[in-house]
This record gives sequence, C-alpha cells and structure tokens, in this order.
Amino acid sequence: MISRDEALVRAREWAAVGHPGPPPEVDMYEFDLGFVVSRREPRPEPTNGPPRPPSATGQPTIVIDRETGELSQWPPLPGPAIAEQYAQRRAAEGRFPPDVRAVLDKAGWFPGRDMTASVSLWLTRFADDLAGLEFFPAARAALVEFGSLHLPQLEWHGQPGYTSYIHPTDGGVATDTIAGFIEEYGISVFPLGNNADGPSELVIDAQGRVFQLHWADDFFVGPDIDTAIITLIRRGETPAVSDVTL
Repeated sequence: MISRDEALVRAREWAAVGHPGPPPEVDMYEFDLGFVVSRREPRPEPTNGPPRPPSATGQPTIVIDRETGELSQWPPLPGPAIAEQYAQRRAAEGRFPPDVRAVLDKAGWFPGRDMTASVSLWLTRFADDLAGLEFFPAARAALVEFGSLHLPQLEWHGQPGYTSYIHPTDGGVATDTIAGFIEEYGISVFPLGNNADGPSELVIDAQGRVFQLHWADDFFVGPDIDTAIITLIRRGETPAVSDVTL
C-alpha cells in the first residue's frame, strides 16, 4: 500500500523520463484504488493573437495502483472517467484466463462494455423472427456486454478453428432450429449468436446456460456466458444435451 506522498514521488519520476531539465509538474487525481497522473501543461506564453485552446487531449496519463504501486498507461481522459474504467478492469481480473482475455481484448471487449443501443435496434429489426421467444434478462445481459463480437477459437498446432459471432449481427436468426430445440427438450431459449462450425446456432436460456444447435446434435456449451465463451475460444468439450443432466 502506498501513500499519496509516495505516489507523488513515483509520478514525478515518471513525468521526468525523456524530459531534460527541471522535472515537469504533474496533476494527480486520487481515488480508492490509486492515483491518476498526467503531466501538467506549462502556461502558454502571452501572445497578441487569440488564445490557443489547451492541449489536454494527448497528454500522457498513467494510473499508479494504490496497493502495488504498479504504473499503467491510460488514454487522456478526465480523472473520474479513468478511475471508473480502472475499477471495472480490476473487477474483471481473473474473470477470464489470459489466453481467452487476449482474444476478447482483440475482438473489442472491455469491462463495462454496453451495446444496449445496438441490441435495441437488432430486436426491432428482427421483431417478426423473434416473436414468441422470451427475451430473458440473462440473454439481454449477454448481448449487451458481448454483442457484435467475433470470437475465433485459439489455434491448435497452427490450425485455425471456428469463429463464434455474437448477435446483434447483420444476419437473421434461425428460429426454426430454436423451435425444434424447445419442443424436444422443453427448455425455452433465445438466440445468442452463430458458430461457423456447421454453421450452428448459439442460444441461451433463462438460467444463462448456453447451447449450440448443430446439424449433428445439440450441445451444452456452458452453465453461464463466461464459461461458454471460454469453452468456445479454447475448443473445450461440449457434451450432447441428451447426455447432460440439466
């Protein structure tokens, strides 16, 4: 655990790197998990012309972690905004294994991601196709956080795998396949996305369980969206629904 004074020392050391002469001054915003630091802009020399707008955007910005003292680079946003994002990132640590997290990061996922507007448009666009299907809270939460992501499987011995495409996408939804699944197993589900294997449909039920509806069989992917994403990306085992006690 480091104090504000210790953080200020580290902040000034960071600000001085690559800046010969007197150490630059820093601005520091303190929050519960650490300190947001940026180099302070020098006051512009007075001129006869119109005043220039401040160049706050583009200023290097870091967070000093209060517990470890570790420095991390952040975009030049206001201190409270960075503090909120930092808290979300910390909360997400350990949620996904590093190899899966790398795929998610590359796909555009980040803690606190919110695709509510896109999900609403998708629901309106395909309202006729989705009629009669219950839009469970678990489905909404999954689509709002992961909607529109393309999640490729990790390579195996240099061979690429299949990609999962999470709705909302430009394509439609295969409700005939879903209707057959509901009739056979008595489990109400909602479309979650597609998988290139088959191709097949990914669906989610009210409990958050994820299934893959493939032409060869129906498979159980995971008991929740996080586990399902890990399984899909890592090429994990997906037993047939008929072999699983649900």
